[in-house]
Parts: sequence; structure tokens; C-alpha cells
Amino acid sequence: MNFKGQHILSTAQFDKEGLLEVFEEAKKMEKVLQDGGSNLLSGKILATLFFEPSTRTRFSFESAMNRLGGRVLSNADMAATSSLKKNESLEDTVKTVSQMADVIAIRHPESHSVEKTSKVSNVPVINAGDGSNQHPTQALLDVYTIWKEKGSIDGLTVGMIGDLKYGRVPHSQCDLLKHFDVKFVFVAPDALKMPNEIVEELRSAGKEVVEGENLSELIEEMDVIGMTRVQKERFESEEESLKYEGIYLLDAKIMDGAKKDAIIVHPLPRVDEISVELDSDPRAKYFDQVGNGVVVRMALLKKVLGY
Repeated sequence: MNFKGQHILSTAQFDKEGLLEVFEEAKKMEKVLQDGGSNLLSGKILATLFFEPSTRTRFSFESAMNRLGGRVLSNADMAATSSLKKNESLEDTVKTVSQMADVIAIRHPESHSVEKTSKVSNVPVINAGDGSNQHPTQALLDVYTIWKEKGSIDGLTVGMIGDLKYGRVPHSQCDLLKHFDVKFVFVAPDALKMPNEIVEELRSAGKEVVEGENLSELIEEMDVIGMTRVQKERFESEEESLKYEGIYLLDAKIMDGAKKDAIIVHPLPRVDEISVELDSDPRAKYFDQVGNGVVVRMALLKKVLGY
């Protein structure tokens, strides 16, 4: 897969070969970190344009660039402090910034907005989350975590629990995991089920999909337990979102019914879906995912910049 000069906009861009190529590169980046970093991208500049709140994703991109010797142009609150306040279009903002940087990471609340802006950029654009549509680098680090922890992805049963309707992360995970021999178990209330088009796409690709609402009954077959929070910001009203607050809580009692070698993943931030008592459970990998995110983004930056 040729990454040089390419935008990273969607998980649909990746096939199995491309995924494994990124994972092997990320594994090399772990060695780079152990050795204290690199000057590989010295002289290169990453611009992070974030129009939604973010801690992990923005810092992860910036850490990745710094670890490879590059520099970062950053604005933590683009919506409030950029020229968009003067009614500049998003496209013009990206046209402008692409004259100053070598690669741009964008987060925006509007679905497909990043893809639209990439068409006017002179440099590679990486989608850092666009509304309820896509979060490709988060999905990449999630699947990398599974690959790294389990040694392989083929043959696993992957559970996804929580808000599967509005959660862009589980949607993106499905798009990547469909390239492997995976069984899917979706656990969600009826109103927050995985969109039917995603379920049908997986089944059309020959994947077994099980859907249900009872986590305690379904957890025992999962090799990967993927939790996700209720996406309150995507609901039409806060009142509507509160109906599902705390609907699934993964705690020690429920984990007693899980496999001893299962792993727990979560894109974070967690709200009320994973008990703090599980942080010391060796199966909990959600904070390890943060470190994995840095090396995956290091790998992507290296590749899109042609190194």
C-alpha cells in the first residue's frame, strides 16, 4: 500500500495487507521510543486543527511528531480563536494552513468535513475524527492493540458494547476487522444498536454477527471486550441521552464470567461504563491503548511523509 502523500480519511482505505504494514511499522516505532526518539522528521511540521474538545487524540498526534523530531503548529480551540470567528470557511482555513505545514490532522464535528477539506489541501490530511462518521486512527490503534496483545486477529470473537449507533469508533473498528476472520458480538439497547447497513455489510462479507442486549449472557464468548460510552453530544437532546446513562457497567462481577485471557479495550474517555476497580485487572488494556496510539500515529506520519 502506497502511503506517501496520501490523505488518511477513512478506514475504508485499508485492506489487510495495508493494516499489517502499519502494525509492523508501529512495532518498529516502539523500539524508536525505547531508544529515546528520532530526528527522522526533523524540519517537518504537523498542524493540528481541532474544532472539538480532545485530550488523547491531539496530544497523541503532537507527541508522535515530536518523538520523530518534527515540530507542531497547534490551536486547542480552533472554533473560538481562529479566523472562522471572522466567517472564514473551513476550506480556506485548510488552504491557508497547508501553506505552512507538511501534514495536517483535523478534528471537526461535521461528518465528512475532513474529506471535503482534504480536496483543497496541498499536503496530506489525517482525519482525527469527523462527527459520527469516522475516527480512523483511533480504530487503527484499537486493532493494533488487539493484534499486539493476542498475537493475531484471525479466529477471535470481538465484542462491542454500548452506544453502537452514534459511536464512530465501533463503526470504524468494524471496517478494519472485517478484513480478518472475526466473529462479532454486538451488545446494545435496541435504540442504540449497530446500524443495520454495517451489520449487513459484515454478514455479506461472510462474518458471523450476534446481536443482543444482555452483557452478562454474552461476555463469556468474547476474546475482546470493547466498551464505548454513550455519545451524549450526538443525541438530539440531553434528556434523551440520559435514558441510557449507566446502561452497561463492566465491573469485577461481570468480568468473572469473561475468559481469563480476554482483553478489555475502550477508546476513552470513560464515563460510567467501566468500573475503576478493573484498572488493576491484567485484562484491562485501555490505558495501554494510549501508548499504542502514539506509535501508530508515528508510523502514519512517517509513511505519509514518505520516509
